[in-house]
Amino acid sequence: MGEKKLEYLQSKRLEVLEAIKPICEAFNIKDYDYEVEHPGQHETLRIGEIRIGCSSNSISAVVNELIGYIFITIWCRGRGLGAFDTQSKNIIRRYWI
Repeated sequence: MGEKKLEYLQSKRLEVLEAIKPICEAFNIKDYDYEVEHPGQHETLRIGEIRIGCSSNSISAVVNELIGYIFITIWCRGRGLGAFDTQSKNIIRRYWI
């Protein structure tokens, strides 16, 4: 991986963590990170044991993935989404590893 690309990803990691920190604090999520794997350049949002593929995502797209995680794990716990419950949840979880 080029040095500039590595610097960019390290900078992006810090920006992502800064953007998601207040959301995670609001929902009492303490175990999270934005991981950049070398040399494959894979970007992953990790929340506890859940890993969400975010390679080449914008920071706002990573925030949206966090919101999807919160929706599925907190709001949907014990609730259904109607006739298309499974399909809807699968779409939200499509990048979960």
